[in-house]
Amino acid sequence: MRQIVCIFLVLGALILAGCDQTQKPPESSGKTAPQSPQTPTVVVDKSTAGSVSGVISFKGAAPKMPMLDMSSDPACPPNPQAPDVVVVKNGKLANVFIYVKDADRLGTFAAPSDPVVMDQRGCHYTPHVLGLMVGQPLKILNTDTAEHNIHPMPKNNTAWNESQVPRGDPIVKTFQHPELMMPVECNQHPWMKMYVNVLPHPYFAVSAPDGSFQIKDLPPGEYTLVAVHEKYGEQTTKITVAAKQSATANFIFSSESK
Repeated sequence: MRQIVCIFLVLGALILAGCDQTQKPPESSGKTAPQSPQTPTVVVDKSTAGSVSGVISFKGAAPKMPMLDMSSDPACPPNPQAPDVVVVKNGKLANVFIYVKDADRLGTFAAPSDPVVMDQRGCHYTPHVLGLMVGQPLKILNTDTAEHNIHPMPKNNTAWNESQVPRGDPIVKTFQHPELMMPVECNQHPWMKMYVNVLPHPYFAVSAPDGSFQIKDLPPGEYTLVAVHEKYGEQTTKITVAAKQSATANFIFSSESK
């Protein structure tokens, strides 16, 4: 009888010990599980934001560029066409890309969902220079009766090469990394060339045929403004944007610019 009691006591002790172990919390390794970082998005206070505007001028006589012969494709204009490389009118320079160099310090900006549109018209790329944000759609049209081939040649982004039939469906692409003056060519028409600029912020512009540009909704502060031309290189200037004020920055390019 005494042996039976001892056996029950031992079994009870083992059961209680098992219950105590199941109730103990798991030991901590001292490390916390990594959390996914939240991507900050800049919200610009437009009640205090300023802007910068100016004019791109060209000093001296505009260079004479050779006319483009497009007669190799019957679907392209039969007469020689002026190139888009240097467009000077009344001493003003078009197709200059202007951007705020150090605006990425402001934080991370959300990419617009509205696409930037690029067209192929008259066997030219239109516009010749454009800017869009990282992740923003680029919508490519072909309103020509000619077939085209769109071939970007990036350094930081993924390269691609696609044909587009006359008046076919749009091609929509995005770029995931910043890049300046990315050349785009058409393999079927070697004279066709344009440039795409991809930035992480919305503070950029392209000079109009009258040389003018404007960059809006820029938070107050000191910045470096850059103007880039495919043939005449890059120029920079310092600007100070005051609250609700417009700063002015003008650039002058010439045939000696590099």
